[in-house]
Amino acid sequence: MPCLNMHSSSLAVPKQELRWMELAWEGAPAAKIKRPGTSQSWGTLFQAVCGGPPSLVIQLLRQGANVEERDHTGRTLLHLAVMRGHAPLVRLLLQRGARVDAADQAGRTPLHEAAWHGHSSVAELLLRRGASAAARSETGLTPLHWAAALGRTPLVIRLLAAPGANPAVEDLRGWTATHWAAAGGQLPVLELLAARGGADLDGALLVSAAAGRGAALRFLLALGAKVNALDSTGTTALGLAASIGHQQDIEVLLGHGADPSIRDRNNRSALHRAATGGHLSIIQLLVARGVDMDAQDSLGLTPLHYAARGGHVEVANHLLDRGAQVNAAGWLHKTPLHLALECGHSPITELLLSRGAITTLKTQWGKVAQ
Repeated sequence: MPCLNMHSSSLAVPKQELRWMELAWEGAPAAKIKRPGTSQSWGTLFQAVCGGPPSLVIQLLRQGANVEERDHTGRTLLHLAVMRGHAPLVRLLLQRGARVDAADQAGRTPLHEAAWHGHSSVAELLLRRGASAAARSETGLTPLHWAAALGRTPLVIRLLAAPGANPAVEDLRGWTATHWAAAGGQLPVLELLAARGGADLDGALLVSAAAGRGAALRFLLALGAKVNALDSTGTTALGLAASIGHQQDIEVLLGHGADPSIRDRNNRSALHRAATGGHLSIIQLLVARGVDMDAQDSLGLTPLHYAARGGHVEVANHLLDRGAQVNAAGWLHKTPLHLALECGHSPITELLLSRGAITTLKTQWGKVAQ
């Protein structure tokens, strides 16, 4: 077995995308207005919109400058004025014919930028001029998604009141504004969205557990989210919290009746996940609940296999102290010792040998632990 992380992440997206900061990654290209200076793609009008007075912009427009000029990312002058948060300049460009819903190469409109930067007054101006609150980026994100994730509560209220706004709209991940608010730990926005009814509290609970947002997790449980709700891979919030090692979240979930025996579609339990990450405190909590120490996943691997493969000596030692089978045979008849040796983990190899690991046991291909 290769020494790679075989845990497919939950929520049907790569693990790094479970972090709400992935939203920041998408917004990063537009987070600052760059001034290339001598770049041929940036004319005098662009530089004026980025940092000059409105009078200079007016002068350049009167001299024939194109109000729909774009930079190399497809942003228009209106995008940049919105990012600057300059309401008079935004108003001027709109009066001069700038398209309120022009999208850049990533599908972001000026209203997306207003939501990202938290420019509520500019957003209000755009909405009054007909900006679509339902506009979606290439990844399916609406301005409401961004405002919810970043905790722009007044802007969320305004966007919810706009024509076409729908808090149940999903992005390409399947996340709604409620999921993004949970991922960002934005409790006021969560409360606002929950009060409207129809919010996916269970899904938001799973997101908060995966993102390590303890306050949001507790808040959602108090609102009635089901503690043993499953994501698309059959994983519970307990399993997600175990994967990232958030002890306080584990304690809260167990206190609300989370069932540590639930397995995902790969037959992995929260104990498997905690062992994979080497989270000793989580292992101790789960073992104290009487979980099956030698539970095998769909590959026949026990938590001790995962601890051995990851080189987590303290976790392996605790599992062995609590009765884990040191010679359990899993995928291709490999024992924890086989995996520890394959991955070059000398300390855990020595531990397993000292606890009775048998070196003569053969894999399916007839190999012994050498």
